[in-house]
Amino acid sequence: MPTATRTTGLTPERIVGVARGLISEHGLDWFSMRKLAAELEVNPMTVYLRFESKDELLDAVARQALQDVRLPDLPDGTWEERATALCTALRNHLLADRNLLGLFATADRLSGAVAQSVEQGLSLMEELGLETDEAVQGFRALFWHTVGFTLVHHSFDSFPADTPGGLQASIGAVDAATHPAFARHLPSFTSVDGDALFDQTTRLLVAGMHRAATSSQGAP
Repeated sequence: MPTATRTTGLTPERIVGVARGLISEHGLDWFSMRKLAAELEVNPMTVYLRFESKDELLDAVARQALQDVRLPDLPDGTWEERATALCTALRNHLLADRNLLGLFATADRLSGAVAQSVEQGLSLMEELGLETDEAVQGFRALFWHTVGFTLVHHSFDSFPADTPGGLQASIGAVDAATHPAFARHLPSFTSVDGDALFDQTTRLLVAGMHRAATSSQGAP
């Protein structure tokens, strides 16, 4: 097939769609502009006519992926239940395709397409009676807690505590004289359930925010 024919329909949208599919199937580490060009059956330089760099293309792929995020409406319930539900929904959507998750490791790739979570989060902060700056800081605490847990989700699969004997078997004895607290609690470092840990820490964070806000409003 002549090159001119193959490149006629090579729009930026098509390139982004094919790149997203390749990353989703094979992973971000595997992906390259040369492999993308081979899939498109064009010369790599043809791709660079549409995107100046791999980073520019990955930014476009991340934007497209995040634009597909549709969070459910927050359920009825207490403030703490709804705030926890927002964090859980955002994390679940970001985890839906783990191979695309690496694209979201930079703040600028996350910032362009999370308007729904921002709207829901800021509305929750306003319900607590937080002023503008405090509302933004409160939302940021929930948002980056969620994103941080999402980005390290895969690490729980290979955490040393998952080995027989837990963390103690992986690192050996701990000098009780130097690290007395660590030595006392080391046997409790058993395997980590990432989902359970996220749920627990989210509830603690949300409860603390609610307690701090209501205490401050009740202060004379």
